[in-house]
Amino acid sequence: MSTLLAAFNEGVSHSMSGNHEAALKVFDRVLSQDPSHVLALSAKGSSLTSLGRPREALKCFERAIDLDPETAEHYRNAALCQLELDEPESARSLLEEALQLNTELAWREATAVEIANLGEALLTESGKHRTRGIGLTGKARYRHARHVLEMALELYPALTEAARSLADVWAHLGDTEKRDQYTQLAGRLLRASAG
Repeated sequence: MSTLLAAFNEGVSHSMSGNHEAALKVFDRVLSQDPSHVLALSAKGSSLTSLGRPREALKCFERAIDLDPETAEHYRNAALCQLELDEPESARSLLEEALQLNTELAWREATAVEIANLGEALLTESGKHRTRGIGLTGKARYRHARHVLEMALELYPALTEAARSLADVWAHLGDTEKRDQYTQLAGRLLRASAG
């Protein structure tokens, strides 16, 4: 096994065990030897994302797209960064590219779930405990979560939890009509999945 591959595998091992700082050091070492190592770029981006550094992660995923434009995951990961940075329109175009490259319904659903999980994290984390997003507070935080959750539902309209969360978002934003609309949608989706 080459030393570069061994180093990459070491970085992945650190990342999988949640030691993202150590993983970053290893991925940087790999990239210093081979700046076009797409897997190391993508893995570094994932570690940066896990550390709540979406702007830096986005640069890794954009570079991975430049080097390997046929891999849907690079576009999806960049889109998640854009959503975390509250740039839904940029995220939308990246997701469109990803969905052209991977048309499997299961992949689409998994991507929507990942986006919905980001929306949930934006809603539930606050203050010094925030590890996702750009640190917005108050109504701005709920608007940010709304953009993310709407994207998840747009991508896969059967996500009951995303609809429920959107009802909560709209309640906090003071729009009872939208709150009721998403509460009813969540109920319909729940009944449809049970039936």
